[in-house]
This record gives sequence, C-alpha cells and structure tokens, in this order.
Amino acid sequence: MATGINQYLRKWSMMINGEPFIDSRDGHQLRCVFDVQVLPSNTLSLADIQLYNLANSTAINQRDDITFSAGYDNQHDVIFAGTVTNVFKERYGPDVATRLLCRSGRAQERGAMASSYMPGAKLTDVLVDAARAWPLYLEIDLSQFDDKDVFPSGYSAYDDVEKILNNLKRMFDFEWTQDRGSLVITRPDKERSSTVFTVDQFSGMTGMPEVTRGPNGLGVNVTTRINPFIRTTSQIDVRSQYSSYNTGNMMISEIQGDTSANGIFNVFEIKYSGDSHGEAWDMKIEAIRAGTREVVRAADAGGRLSWGGRVDQEFRAKVREIAEKLKVSPSWLMAIMYFESRLSPSAQNKQSGATGLIQFIPSTAAGLGTSTAALKNMSAVQQLDYVYRFFAPNAGKIQNLDDAYMLVLWPRAFRKPSDYILWTEGSIEYTQNRDLDTNHDGTVTKAEAAQRVHESFKEGLNHTE
Repeated sequence: MATGINQYLRKWSMMINGEPFIDSRDGHQLRCVFDVQVLPSNTLSLADIQLYNLANSTAINQRDDITFSAGYDNQHDVIFAGTVTNVFKERYGPDVATRLLCRSGRAQERGAMASSYMPGAKLTDVLVDAARAWPLYLEIDLSQFDDKDVFPSGYSAYDDVEKILNNLKRMFDFEWTQDRGSLVITRPDKERSSTVFTVDQFSGMTGMPEVTRGPNGLGVNVTTRINPFIRTTSQIDVRSQYSSYNTGNMMISEIQGDTSANGIFNVFEIKYSGDSHGEAWDMKIEAIRAGTREVVRAADAGGRLSWGGRVDQEFRAKVREIAEKLKVSPSWLMAIMYFESRLSPSAQNKQSGATGLIQFIPSTAAGLGTSTAALKNMSAVQQLDYVYRFFAPNAGKIQNLDDAYMLVLWPRAFRKPSDYILWTEGSIEYTQNRDLDTNHDGTVTKAEAAQRVHESFKEGLNHTE
C-alpha cells in the first residue's frame, strides 16, 4: 500500500476531560506523534503524545483526563485513557510541539479496601471488590482462575487497593495493570479463552517475528499495524514463513516444546508508535506461548548453575533464591558476577572505585544505602543482598542475559534491540571499551558489549557444582 493512501486511511482522535478535543476528521490536518506502552509488569500504561502547531489559545493542563484513539478507518478505537502528568512546549525548527506525558488512571485518588473474607473465599471475589473500591471496571479471564485460587484461612484486606493487589500478585502469581479505564488481571502463561487475532503479512505484520525466552516462558515479539482491539488479554495467531531468535543464550535444542514463531500466543505487552505525517503507525506485541514457563524454568534448573563449582552451597542457594524473586535465570547472574569480579566481593577497580560482585560504583552503592568501603568488607553471601537490591526495580522485566548485563554496564540499553549503539568512536566510553568493537566499525553495539558475558556463561557451564 502506498504511503499516501496508508496515511489517508489512518485515523486518530483525542478527548480532554470527556469532551472532544481533536476529531478523527481533523486528525489528517494536524501532526501527531505518539508512543503508548501497556506493560502489565509496570502496573501502569504510559503515553508520550506530541501535537504540532496547536493554536496559542489551546490549553491542556496537568491532571486533565485524556483519552487517545488510533487505528484505521475500519479499526479505530481507544488505545490509551488516563491523566496528563506533564505538559511541555518544544521547538523543532519552525514547528512547536505540545508534548503530553501521561499515565493511566484518573487524577482522583484511588480508594482503599476494608474487608474480611471467610476461609475458602475465592481470589476472584477479592479482585472484584478491589476493582469496585478503586473504582475501575474489572477485565479478567475467569478461565485462568480455578478452585485452587482460594484463601484456606480467610483473608483481611485493609489497605490501599494498589498495595493489596501487589500482595495478591505475589501470593497467586498473576499480573495486573491499569489500561483504558480498566483493572486488567491476567496470567501470561495460562491458557486463555479470549479472542484470537491473526497476525500475518495480510493483516499488516512487518518484518520477521522474533522468538524469545523470558521469565514467563517461550514467546514471540512481532510488529504489526495498529489494531486497537488487540489487548493484553487477547491471543494472537502468528503466521510467518520466517523468524529470528533473541533468546538470551537459550540453547534451542535443550528446550522442549514449540520454539517456532508460529501459533497461538498470549499477548503480554503492547507498545504503540505513530506519526500521522510519517511512516510509523504500528504496534509491537510481546506475547507468551501458554504452558512454557515451567519448561523454561526446568531448563534453568537441575543443578547446571554456571560457575556454581566456584562457590559454596550457601552462595548457590542464595543466588537461586534471588533469581526466583527477579524472575531470571540464576546462571545469568552467575555469568555476570564472574565476568565482573570473578565472584570476589572485594574485587575493586582502582580507577573508577567500582567494587564487588557486580562492580558497584560509589554512587550506585550510596543509592542502595551502603558504600563501596562497606561492600568490600562484606562476605560474598552478604553482598548478594545488594545485588538483589540493584536488580529488584526491574524484577520480571529482564528478558535475557543481554538485558541483565546492560543494567550493570549501560542501563540506557536495557530492553533495546541487539543492534542498539552504546558508544561511538570519539567518546570517552568508546575509548575505554574500544576492544568491544569486534568488527572495528567505530561503534559498540549492545550485542558486541554482551558477547563476553555470553562467553562467560558458556565457559561457566564447564564449572557447575
């Protein structure tokens, strides 16, 4: 489809405080650039919307309610509903953009719960009450919850709704988020009964789907044109002749089950991107194949802990414990720690002052409530508490070994593609890490930077306990 025709078929519109602000009929005249992220692991949906050359008299304010819709003539609906948190004016040459940073939920305070439940009460009953107390509409696939999801000894819910939901999430292993005015509850790894949407070249898929392996199981990342009816509770049926793999050092032959990019997947995360006067108008979907979480965890278990033979049983047990909390492979943590410090809690870089198992720099140590001097005097097992604190803000979001290492080396590259450029020739960072530029093209990519940690991972498999 030609770009001009494609742009003509696009539709977008926006409402502020429940009133039409930009109608879909006017959207073709006004340039709009947007990024919307629906991430259950974050519990919030986020939007970054830029509107170009609005009239000076046009006012959008902090705490305004906003509803943003996008799609095509035959598929146009809400992709974000929430609150404006910040408003900026930015100049790009002759153009002035009004930039809106938004988060899901309304400006009013959420409610609290004050309820007690008898022994045998169902989890779904508590979730219904939590949504009512917020108040939000509850979107849940009841087929994912069964008679085992109960409180044998009863349950007391006396707290802020968000705190209660996070507590229940840990107890019953589900994900929740606010999306388009709803409280969305889902289990990414469980079979769903929701609508299945076909994703192929005829429905607007671009590029090749990418097979992934993360804490929730085997999955796929796929990009397709915006379809606002695909939700994080939906299923997609991916159909493609080709695929690529980004598995964080997964040995495909060691994982049982379907590792192809084709078939039915549970949608987990969605990222929308669009430019009404440009090329971008798509959605990136991260999805999980139901039932593969335990397969992946089994592949990580069984005693094959990379570099496990270089530490004692107490250390191995604690690494596995914190890896479970972070929802990562314990061998990823071991590979990083061995590469950074040879598993020595007192290892120190004399130039930077970086110290310990993952080479905490002084500012990082201070942010964790300690110091490099204190870390240096800890035992390896004691220091693992700070390794956990370092990674904890991203628990459940680390999809592969590359991303785990990027949090240590260069956090800006976290969850970026493998060809993301960290440093270019001429920068201080490039000069300090020139040897990572394996193809000598004057840049260091994420894949190049992570290569040595992958080598550490593989070598460590020869030194398991």
